[in-house]
Amino acid sequence: MSQVLLDGLTDPFLLHHVAPDAVRRVWRRGDAAVVEMERAVADGVRVMTAGVGPAADLDPLLAEVAGTADRPWRLFVDETSAGALPPAWRPAEPHSWHWMLTRQAPAAVAGEDAVEVVDDAAAVTAVLDVAMPETHARPGTPGLECWLGVRDADGTLAGVGAVARQPDGTGNLRGIAVLPSYGGQGLGTALSAALTRRALAGASGVATLGVYVDNAAALRVYTRLGYATRHTFYSGQLAG
Repeated sequence: MSQVLLDGLTDPFLLHHVAPDAVRRVWRRGDAAVVEMERAVADGVRVMTAGVGPAADLDPLLAEVAGTADRPWRLFVDETSAGALPPAWRPAEPHSWHWMLTRQAPAAVAGEDAVEVVDDAAAVTAVLDVAMPETHARPGTPGLECWLGVRDADGTLAGVGAVARQPDGTGNLRGIAVLPSYGGQGLGTALSAALTRRALAGASGVATLGVYVDNAAALRVYTRLGYATRHTFYSGQLAG
């Protein structure tokens, strides 16, 4: 496993989101690449496969890889190539999500100065359990640099979010959640702005995040903060 496997690739997702020391194998065809990598999860180390590139190159490459490589635990590919996946490589419950990136600090946002670092794992978990129970980002998740949070006037933790630091210094926003009773107050925007500034402080000067394509409210916030969609992925855990 080595950086050498990624040498020559210019796709921003591969540059800023894939840990070189986790890469097992890489297949290339034209402007497309399929990367097989390891990911530590709660029950051990699993294999994930990612495919990026134009459909004209990625479709035949996926067919080649599916015919020779081990079936992964989890997979994500550019959505335009989802139809090229053989049935055995299709997620049981697929999701479509945007991978977004910014290199620019956002303009000042109301309430951002009230965002603080939160070290209380139980309090963070309590917010996530209510506001975003499906998130994979939890206190103790490997790679998380910090949790930030915002409180109401009584000191109650109303929203949280984390920054995961990638090997190249890129900061990836994770687990941004605001309790439903505090919706519409701009807390998610304030949190996202503060997390973005923290993420941009890394060596790469890049901040990234993922958001489901049907989360229109979050997409408006992230676009306002300067994020742009660089990939739309079709992904999920494979059945069996």
